[in-house]
Amino acid sequence: MLRYLARLADAGYLGLSLAAGKETQIMALVAAQEELAKASSSLFFAVESSARLFGGLLAAFGESEDTKQIISALARGEIIGAVGLSQSEELGTADGAAMVGIADGDTYVVTGRKQYVTNAPIADWLVVFGEAEGRPAFFLVREGQAGLEIGQRLKTLGYHGTAVASVSLRKVRVPRELVLGPFEDLSPVNFILSVQDLILTLASVGLTQRTIAAAKEHAERHLRGGRAVSRFQEVRFKLAEMLTMSQTAQLLAFRAAWLYAAADPEARTVLHCAKVFSSEAAEQVATMGMQIMAGPAYISGNTIEQAYRDAKLAGIAGSTCEVARMAIADDMLKRYRV
Repeated sequence: MLRYLARLADAGYLGLSLAAGKETQIMALVAAQEELAKASSSLFFAVESSARLFGGLLAAFGESEDTKQIISALARGEIIGAVGLSQSEELGTADGAAMVGIADGDTYVVTGRKQYVTNAPIADWLVVFGEAEGRPAFFLVREGQAGLEIGQRLKTLGYHGTAVASVSLRKVRVPRELVLGPFEDLSPVNFILSVQDLILTLASVGLTQRTIAAAKEHAERHLRGGRAVSRFQEVRFKLAEMLTMSQTAQLLAFRAAWLYAAADPEARTVLHCAKVFSSEAAEQVATMGMQIMAGPAYISGNTIEQAYRDAKLAGIAGSTCEVARMAIADDMLKRYRV
């Protein structure tokens, strides 16, 4: 991971920003993200979880010299970051899973647990969302710190190259300069959710392109009855539909990113639209690719078999398709009048 990060830093990839007001830069970033996602879903998600989720949060809301030094190290590709956000337990349960920081002098004593944290087993720094003084806050914790426990790396349906695990904090002392917040509202959380949704949208776009390339190659070289299967109408229709969905997903992703950088009031809704369409398109494209390639696609390790497993994540991670659809409808009913 660090070797890849170093190369991406040299290429300027890690220095590209999602910050509002940088519309031109964000289009270059999205184009680069699309290419990385096309090459490897797992690498893309791991890199973005560190650079754009972790790094973006620190850049937007971190003010101390410590956070600035961490951001500089991230931009050079020298460290890996991870973000522990929310899950059902965040509402609070009997087992005390909710993340809470209690003020004690110039530190916060933090206890709680997060599930499914991308990069957790390999991260140098983690930032976990919780509560401090009754308000939202993020706590920065270093790898190996006393009281920090990283769970066993989880086996997942797809994204096999991404390291995911639970994170537990047991009375971890976090200096105030390594605490983002406490905040008066959920703006930092909404920032993370938007960035995460954009990352998952672009992961789906890259996946559709990778799937189409593999299906097209197979259709052109595989023979049936002495003819390439690409000559059959049913296969050609599938390829055409796959490309149409991929192109539409790509355009929606670029539009959502542009509106986000321009701080357009419609940005969040369009991003939800892009995520819903791209994640469901990725599943459909993977299914059609599987149908075109048939038997070989069902063998483990095949590009389309991998895409078939990877495609499902975007629909259930971040804003699920169901949650996104509700948000789209809420915004449409509130803002649009006949």
